[in-house]
Amino acid sequence: MTQGLLETLTQRLSSLDLTAFSSLRVLVAGDFMLDEYLWGRVERINPEAPVPVVEVRRETRTLGGAGNVVNNLAALGARVEVLGLVGEDHPGQLLRQELARLGVSDEGLFVDPQRRTSRKTRVMAGSQQVVRIDRETRSPVSAQVAASAREYLEARIPALDALVLSDYGKGALTPSFLQELIGHARNRGLPVVVDPKGADYSRYAGATVITPNRKEAQQAVGRNLENWEDLAAAGRDLRRRLSLDFLLITLGAEGMALFDREESVVHLPARAREVFDVSGAGDTVAAVMALALAQWQDPLLAAALANIAAGVVVGKVGAAPIFRSELEQELGRQGARLEEKIVGLEELSLRISHLQAQGKKVVFTNGCFDLLHGGHIKFLEDSRNLGDALVVAVDTDESVRRLKGPGRPIIGASQRLRILAALEAVDWVTLFESDQLPEILTRLKPDILTKGSNYPEDAVAGRETVQAYGGEVRLVPVTEAVSVSGLINRIRGEG
Repeated sequence: MTQGLLETLTQRLSSLDLTAFSSLRVLVAGDFMLDEYLWGRVERINPEAPVPVVEVRRETRTLGGAGNVVNNLAALGARVEVLGLVGEDHPGQLLRQELARLGVSDEGLFVDPQRRTSRKTRVMAGSQQVVRIDRETRSPVSAQVAASAREYLEARIPALDALVLSDYGKGALTPSFLQELIGHARNRGLPVVVDPKGADYSRYAGATVITPNRKEAQQAVGRNLENWEDLAAAGRDLRRRLSLDFLLITLGAEGMALFDREESVVHLPARAREVFDVSGAGDTVAAVMALALAQWQDPLLAAALANIAAGVVVGKVGAAPIFRSELEQELGRQGARLEEKIVGLEELSLRISHLQAQGKKVVFTNGCFDLLHGGHIKFLEDSRNLGDALVVAVDTDESVRRLKGPGRPIIGASQRLRILAALEAVDWVTLFESDQLPEILTRLKPDILTKGSNYPEDAVAGRETVQAYGGEVRLVPVTEAVSVSGLINRIRGEG
């Protein structure tokens, strides 16, 4: 990429309005899975066999396979629909519940009584995976279920802006069904983004773009791609042979390579950052490509945005999605991490659920935080030390007036949010009305609710709600209680 093209692309990226994603409707078709995690610790070896004994302390679940594309699209603010298969079983019900948590309809999930819902159970000791247990059916979808799925697609196509095909080789996307999906979408002028599987890519012919990684591209062309010349030749041949609008090969730490109809190749270097986990990065790329193509119809711009998004998610642990605020920050639209920490309830719910799916504990506290003082900061630091992330819910100005009386708050809500967001101990802050606390806790389901030890536990607002879903209430020791109301009265008296 020339310096001039890079500068132009950078300028265009920095001016993008990602809130436009909220108006887009994307259908994800493919192999949906339920990812389960059993979190525990190993302290002994099984006397029956030389294997570790994992004492399970916690169980979490999240969407896997095509569902992780849904995770990313939802985190970016898009409206998402699904088309896939589940069995007539309990894991299928749990998968539907995970969709519901994201606000995604399960209308396009069809039950095939002859198959099991794909389920992957990972047993984790600390952050180390001990074993993975797969329970799934890999046979092609039955003709009857395929006919129902086809009717659903035909009915939904007019309302869509993009289609993502997430193929994990489990039978939901047969070659003939793939061609029907691609044909219907392209006839409507929709971009079709394919995250491929296997060595035979002929079933993806006619798509807008496919997004293999280097290893997958090597399988598709049947040879190693050891240098840039090999990669460029193989990419051009693959794009031409499949009649794609363009091809995007992801190259890990080397970035991405974009191939277009003019036979040109553009190398998009990766942004330098520490890599923790590449799992799920392909799902992020597919989601961002679909949204960017639907909104701006520019392959290079879409690929550059996907490249930036992939750079963010590989810096996370596990198959974590990219949030719109994170992408905006990377584009320089928000400048500082402080703004990223101030979030609404919808985004906060997504962030918490994805952290918990990785076995992390989320701590929640709430209050007015008017005239922040040293006691507040010590309380917040101690609360954060109880888990892996701290959420602070801050009363609105009207809520503070109801609780504290006229003349309060001294500091407005927007400033209180920014002050708290600037603290290292605080991961996210959000506004709330005090009478909505039970509803908010039910929605967010934090693991721990904290309050100062100067409160009796039975007086902690939200205690019953948290304990009802299995959470903890912890009273954080307060060594020196400071009354904000007393401080204000002293200031006014001395003023």
